[in-house]
Amino acid sequence: MEDVLEPLGRFILRILKWIVLEAIIEFVLKGTGHVVLKLLTFGKYPRAGRDEGRTFVVGFVSLAVVLVCLVLIA
Repeated sequence: MEDVLEPLGRFILRILKWIVLEAIIEFVLKGTGHVVLKLLTFGKYPRAGRDEGRTFVVGFVSLAVVLVCLVLIA
């Protein structure tokens, strides 16, 4: 019985892991990047549908800077 349920459990956990990672990337990194770009460019960027890659990179870099600052403070 365990031989049948183990692959099913792994499959479900992989799907949950994928959903969580996508949520982190979509909401945290892209959301942070969108806000930071809007603030730094006074609302000019990001343009809808054209600056997706930049939004992700800016979100990643801004979170990395925040984490480095927190480490330096502590």
